[in-house]
Amino acid sequence: MPADHLHDLVDMKCFDVSYTTDIIRNIVENILNKNQFNMESIDKWDRQIVDTCQKSLSEIYNSFKIIITTMIIPKNDENVYMGNACLWDYKVDGSTIIKWENDSMYCVVSAFALSLSSAS
Repeated sequence: MPADHLHDLVDMKCFDVSYTTDIIRNIVENILNKNQFNMESIDKWDRQIVDTCQKSLSEIYNSFKIIITTMIIPKNDENVYMGNACLWDYKVDGSTIIKWENDSMYCVVSAFALSLSSAS
């Protein structure tokens, strides 16, 4: 992304779902990449995803509280259901859920951005 465009996004006043989704998807891809599901690596991967998302989004949305959750699970025949909700100001706050997968695992990341100031 060109630096001048990034400058426009710093300290965003409203949550941008598309841009945020792209950021998180890139973070997950960079961390998990071509790895295979491995129980010994889950804690490390989970922490890297949460920390990197938290840092990246906090730099863009510095007047927001950022909440990140992750779930990394092996691919098998089991179904997984996930939901989340939050009360907020629909004018400025928002959330997104990103699902990433490879041949051995799923990763789901939820991100919430809650403004510290009023939209009015």
